[in-house]
Amino acid sequence: MINIIKYCKEKGLENIKTDDFKTWDFKSADKLWIDIYNSDTEESQKILNDVFNFHPLAIEDSLKYIGENKIHHPKIDDFSDYLFIVFNGLTAGNGSTKYELFSLSCFLGANFLITIHNEKPANSIFNNIKSMLIGNSFRKGPDYILNLILDNIVDRYYPILDNLEDEIESVEKIIFKEMPTNRTLVQILNFKKELIKLRRISSYQREVLYKLSRGDSRLISPSESVYYRNVYDHLVRVSDTTESYRDYAAGLLDSYLSIVNNKMNEVMKFLTIIATIILPLTFITGIFGMNFDYIPFLHSTFGFYFCLISMFVTAVVMMFWFKHKKWI
Repeated sequence: MINIIKYCKEKGLENIKTDDFKTWDFKSADKLWIDIYNSDTEESQKILNDVFNFHPLAIEDSLKYIGENKIHHPKIDDFSDYLFIVFNGLTAGNGSTKYELFSLSCFLGANFLITIHNEKPANSIFNNIKSMLIGNSFRKGPDYILNLILDNIVDRYYPILDNLEDEIESVEKIIFKEMPTNRTLVQILNFKKELIKLRRISSYQREVLYKLSRGDSRLISPSESVYYRNVYDHLVRVSDTTESYRDYAAGLLDSYLSIVNNKMNEVMKFLTIIATIILPLTFITGIFGMNFDYIPFLHSTFGFYFCLISMFVTAVVMMFWFKHKKWI
């Protein structure tokens, strides 16, 4: 699917059919936004190569993962007349995954913006941007539209981080107030895995936003670079929060292992005490069980009871001794 929106002072906003879009003037006063999603590669090539004549490597990177459930690492390349930007967005996941990533490739010029993405259509940020897009906002230029897109992508981090925080707190309650199980360990390890991936992606994207916010490119107006810095600050906070959650998850893992080890030590301690008490009792029964002709109390009526009483007294004395030593 390819959506082409053009803005000109005389006609305002208008949608252009793909078949009618043959050429574009890089110096035109009109503004253009082309959004490509789940489109045929040949159809996309006609626009990227035939109409705009972008660099082949940039075209290859932009179309590499479209239609696939894969992502391209964030980056930014300056080709003088246009910028090629790769950014990763995310949406709330289903089931075991906390979130799902999608790849966004952008070609930003002085009077055009081309976005190529493989985000699932449900709750797409691009639909939200298009609903926000009126003549006045489009008049500000493609760099303004790109800022809206990146700002919406970064804003989607916050609810996902909030959900992760809630789940981490629930696991914390299980660890310290209930009996942790192997399922708890799996949850903690999944948290760490998700947070590490989130931290890595946000770190890469910080570099992209930092370059956009510095105002080095003439394609980003000074007035818009301020808004890019604002998005950059938000992403820095997201990255720092993710790092703190990752450290917290690592602490939960250490706490879980410590609690499990302590419980294991308690069990081993109890079994050791039982074995230590039984050891002298076994010694007593071994002595009276030897096959000699003469053994004290061998033929006594009270021999058996004497043996039981001596075993009981030995066990009680040992228990009091352990208590005195504070071993139990």
